[in-house]
Amino acid sequence: MPEHDVVKHTKEIIEKLKEPRLSWKHRLIDIMVEILIIVFAITLSLLLERWRENSHERTLEKKFLTGLRIDLTNDIQQLQSDSAAYSLLQNGWRYLRTSGINNTLLNKDSLNLYATTLLSTTGFIPNDSRFQALKSSGELIVIEDDSLQNMILDLYQNKITALKGSTDYVTMIKSDHVVPFIAKYLRYSKDGSTNLQDVIGMPEMQNYLSLGGLAAEAMQRYHEAVRASQEIIATINTQYGSE
Repeated sequence: MPEHDVVKHTKEIIEKLKEPRLSWKHRLIDIMVEILIIVFAITLSLLLERWRENSHERTLEKKFLTGLRIDLTNDIQQLQSDSAAYSLLQNGWRYLRTSGINNTLLNKDSLNLYATTLLSTTGFIPNDSRFQALKSSGELIVIEDDSLQNMILDLYQNKITALKGSTDYVTMIKSDHVVPFIAKYLRYSKDGSTNLQDVIGMPEMQNYLSLGGLAAEAMQRYHEAVRASQEIIATINTQYGSE
């Protein structure tokens, strides 16, 4: 109800109270009618406003969740690809260390394959701009399903944070220790061959390779993030249907 209408009806109530020609019963009835008009109008106005707000929230919720489904679908592909890279790292570092310990000649093809795991880094970059925008705006409450809201928060604030912690540690080992060590001792011959096998057999490199087991923890984190993302997508599909 517009403010000026409230003022209008309030003035009418005051005028009824001052009207000497009307009996007190008549004035009471007129006043009650005016009050009921004001109460009804305000209540209706509040209900309409709440309906508009709820309609806006449901539109925002649908837009966010259907967009989030796309983000998570793309994230799952990256998560699975990254997990495969860490599986290669784990197998590669185990093979290189075992060969170094036993002082056995490394298979050329295996050496070429696993040498990349010593230098390359893999880290998950989530498509979380949509989530971060809704979170920073304070509108996560538009997600009516509390269970779904909790799953989304757990994914981004716990599982992905833990995942990045694992991968950042492996990346640090490579960038701060493995890569500088190889750069210091690796030598190239005129024919293009290297002494990489000798470098891998050095005790310090063997110590670094023993940390390849950290890849198992990273893979576990990746798998947890994939399962959580799939569960969120399935829940969204129950609300809005599959794509």
